Amino acid sequence: MKKSGIVFILASLLLAGAAMLLRKLELLTVLDAGGLPVFKPVTGVLIALSVLAAVFYLLFARHEVEKPADRASFTAFRSLGIPGVILGSVSLVIQLLGAWLLFREWKNAGETLYLVLALLAGLAGAGWLCLRVEEYRGMKPGGSRFLAGCFVTLFYCLWLITYYRDEAAEPAQILTVYAFLALCACCVAGYAYTGGSVGRMRPRFALFFCGLALYLSLIATVRQEAGAYRIFWLAAALQFCQSGLVLLSPGDPESAPESAEPDPSGPEDTPEPAEPEEEPGEEAEPPAPEGEEG
Repeated sequence: MKKSGIVFILASLLLAGAAMLLRKLELLTVLDAGGLPVFKPVTGVLIALSVLAAVFYLLFARHEVEKPADRASFTAFRSLGIPGVILGSVSLVIQLLGAWLLFREWKNAGETLYLVLALLAGLAGAGWLCLRVEEYRGMKPGGSRFLAGCFVTLFYCLWLITYYRDEAAEPAQILTVYAFLALCACCVAGYAYTGGSVGRMRPRFALFFCGLALYLSLIATVRQEAGAYRIFWLAAALQFCQSGLVLLSPGDPESAPESAEPDPSGPEDTPEPAEPEEEPGEEAEPPAPEGEEG
């Protein structure tokens, strides 16, 4: 892992950890006795910290990621290796657990939207694992990577719609504002990262929103919500942390599999042209000296 990847993880954990403590304190003090929100200094401090985090990710992305000369091959040879595949498998397990909880919610409430969201959650988990495997194999954009990215983006978009429908009636919107911001960041980050699967990767843009999605997803875990949503927040934080590290990993085009395999029999020996043989009895006449007439 590059030094920039370690800085990305440590800075994200420090910023998100401080923000989670502030958010927990805010949720304990932001409502008055009547349940109405009141402004507290901790709210302003949390907003300032979030702005600082956004500025950090913006400057970090501009400093650590260069504009690629060829967008189509930017993510073709970038991978976290075997650890990335293992973390992708963990993400799939977390997504499936959340999908199972949503399926139970659908059986209890009878809401078709929960069933569709549970199905997309499972497909998105499989999509993240597919992306990690394809990156490990050094595959170029297109094909299964595009389909996997579509499932990921659709899941976050539908989750945003479902969450808004469930929480729109909440009188104190300050309780849900960071969850909405996190979902918006996840949607944009998923869209930006999926751009690499069709050869339209914008790495600085993608890294910026992957960092924001990681930061805001960890903040969203503080509020007590339905079990499925809290699991999805953890999965989103893990997934976009991996995606940011992939964008920061060094490319290795030499490790790409070649399309044309060499002939196992080896190169054929090209026969050298034979020199003309002289007939016996004939001797080559020496050249006549200059000045003599024949």
